[in-house]
Amino acid sequence: MRSIRILFITTAFPPYEFSEALVNAKLVKSLMNKGHDVHVVSRPATIVYANSWSGEWEPFRDQVYYPNSSNKSKWEFLLKTIKGLLRYKLPVEGIRWGLEAEILANKLHQDKPFDVIMTRMPSLFPHMLGLRLGALWKVPVICNWNDPTDDIRPFGNKVSKCRSLLLKYISRKAFKSASLNTFPSKRLRDHYLKTNLSGISSPTEIVPHIGFYPDFELNHNQQGIVKIAHAGNMLDNINLDLLLVSFKSIWEKGLSFEFHVFGIVQQKLLSKIEAMGLEKAIIIHNPLRYTEMILRLMEFDYLMILEAQYEEGILMLSKLSDYASLGKPIIALSPRNGVTKDYLMGEKGFYVFDNSNQEEIEIGLTEIINEFPAIDFPRSDNRLWTDVNPSKILETYEQIFDRLYI
Repeated sequence: MRSIRILFITTAFPPYEFSEALVNAKLVKSLMNKGHDVHVVSRPATIVYANSWSGEWEPFRDQVYYPNSSNKSKWEFLLKTIKGLLRYKLPVEGIRWGLEAEILANKLHQDKPFDVIMTRMPSLFPHMLGLRLGALWKVPVICNWNDPTDDIRPFGNKVSKCRSLLLKYISRKAFKSASLNTFPSKRLRDHYLKTNLSGISSPTEIVPHIGFYPDFELNHNQQGIVKIAHAGNMLDNINLDLLLVSFKSIWEKGLSFEFHVFGIVQQKLLSKIEAMGLEKAIIIHNPLRYTEMILRLMEFDYLMILEAQYEEGILMLSKLSDYASLGKPIIALSPRNGVTKDYLMGEKGFYVFDNSNQEEIEIGLTEIINEFPAIDFPRSDNRLWTDVNPSKILETYEQIFDRLYI
């Protein structure tokens, strides 16, 4: 396929590393490695694992742009706000940044026209901006829906009726206007179609988060006691009480293990760990850069997925694609119905426990720890890796480009 020139608009991208930014960066890197000409327009983020360029993303640093949306005075802020409202017609976060991003995007397009625009969440504003530019330039726009909006997010913070109506209006308009809408899972797409997108139709495609081909040796040597790792923050959205009770019971039976957490952990969780006497079993580490984190994960016997106790797991967690790429056994504490269970249940080397059932969690973890150092590794053709394999994801996107007559 010929090289496609892509404008990639998002509010999540390196050097600001967090889950959505890493999903986007891996996709851009893979598209560029395949020979496509990708230019990224993004904005800074605050709650991140890292915020400076690393070797993993350095090769495409020159094609990532951060339009300056700072204001010299409150009058300039007010003027940009009014101008943004007049242009984008809605009082949403991003309108001031959008003004600068649009100037930059138009300049890039004038230098050499783009073939397609790809817009990515977590914010809806990239969809608004991309669709406006697509209409002006007469190029197709692919809108990606990685997450539920705040008003339809399970266990999310309560949203005012006014904001809920605004999010629904923008979502419906973007969904209907896009040349194609992509979702990482069928369950998330169906959730949108039952809620904010009910009653309207538009082309959709399921494209899971992309994995990667490790450029280092995959180490599967077991030594000493069983070591389990979780990469990611542990905040209020995840109830860890059942896991901690299970770990305490296992520890009191005299079974040795280490559970390592890499990420931001709230003080109340640290207090619980101490109160339960699990300081030697549960080790907390600071967040690491993406590349460093991937290399550290290779030191562990099992990688753990922790999900909130949703009635249905509609999200495809970004770490699923990373874990799959490493070929390590995965332990998932997940809803009894959901995306993670769809991928892992019944597969060799993958263990799924109902995250609302303490007895099931304890029995499952006890069995894994008792059997160590015997470990079942995932098959190379397991469902998860088959779906996130970079070759398959890139083939899917190139088929999409063909269908859109790019």
